[in-house]
Amino acid sequence: MHHQDYQLLSVSDFGHFHRVLDTVYQGNPQYVHPLRSDIEGILSAKNGAFTGDNLRLWVVLENGQRPVGRIAAFIDTSRAEEWTIPTGGLGFFESINDDAVAELLFNAAEGWLTERGMHAVDGPINFGERDKFWGLLVRGWYRPVYQETYNPPYYQRMFEERGYVAHEQCLTMRGTVLGFPAERLAGLAARIRERYGLSTRQITRGKLRENAEDFATVYNAAFNHWPYFKPLTGQDIYPVFQQMKPILDPHLTCLAYDRDGAPIGLAGLIPDINCFLGGLGGRLDMLNLPRFLYRLKFQKQPRNCKGIAFGIAKDFQRQGVYPLMVDAMYQSGQQHNARTYQYVDMATIRGHNKLMVDTCQQMNTDIHRVHIAYRKALVPAATWEAFAMLEVDDVAMGVYGGAA
Repeated sequence: MHHQDYQLLSVSDFGHFHRVLDTVYQGNPQYVHPLRSDIEGILSAKNGAFTGDNLRLWVVLENGQRPVGRIAAFIDTSRAEEWTIPTGGLGFFESINDDAVAELLFNAAEGWLTERGMHAVDGPINFGERDKFWGLLVRGWYRPVYQETYNPPYYQRMFEERGYVAHEQCLTMRGTVLGFPAERLAGLAARIRERYGLSTRQITRGKLRENAEDFATVYNAAFNHWPYFKPLTGQDIYPVFQQMKPILDPHLTCLAYDRDGAPIGLAGLIPDINCFLGGLGGRLDMLNLPRFLYRLKFQKQPRNCKGIAFGIAKDFQRQGVYPLMVDAMYQSGQQHNARTYQYVDMATIRGHNKLMVDTCQQMNTDIHRVHIAYRKALVPAATWEAFAMLEVDDVAMGVYGGAA
């Protein structure tokens, strides 16, 4: 097929943008469409990072009809103080296996960012928070967890042949709930409770406001020394908790408190809803929502859970708060979690965050999938330092399009 049959369009609605996924992943049993509402919330004015003119979307149509590629480009000005050089972003890239399509998309995105004074581009990344849709899948083709990028293996070549260089490694670490070192943890947790007078509580539907305040307090005390830190308030957290209410499992949550009752630790996992989204095409509309909620309640297939938030106030980081919280979640509800969930997945753990990687490995979880966020120079003089990366050659590749 010659590229004169391809047409690049700048788009402001999501019709073609969503439909590219049907073209690329048709017949792949592993693939789970991301929720359309999630994608639209990121790539629109609903996103706090959007300023009115710092985001563009493009699609490529074949013969004026079939959507065969898409890309988003953006400049996250709210994070500009983190840049050593002006750096734009691109993400949500999808393309059939034809370089002519990829070329049109990359040229459009890079051209737009260059016009706006960017010296480099990171991609594929999320527009906004770093906890989802970050990086390109390069090892571990299995069903993705909720809000995790999944893509065909040929994307890696498409990025690297265009001068994209590995910049940051994002790991998804997986363990089985039954494989947790439960006995070792139980003894440790009991000693920590006694020695430091620490206590734990769950996040519950009836106390969401109070829980949100405590969550924000811990979050700020845990991450204020990190380079990407932005403080949060209970007002920021509460709507997120509200949104998650339908899928909240209190047994998967834990807040830790010091002997004076001040919040010092948080641990939160959610049921991996991708287990229940198969065949819904990313739509939780009036038709699909009842099906989804029914599956969530009754579907007996192995359920997995996904870690979304862990933090310990800086002054308490060497006191065993993490094992204390993990033990509390393991013991919760007569070991409800061990009966209910098979795998636990910890996504978007940075390869350079040695403390977190080591902590996960102590809990018997190991690297299961590897994503890479690339960076490319848009002007000749652009230089930067890439993040440290772990050796991942022994991580299994999985099979693209294999069993779900």
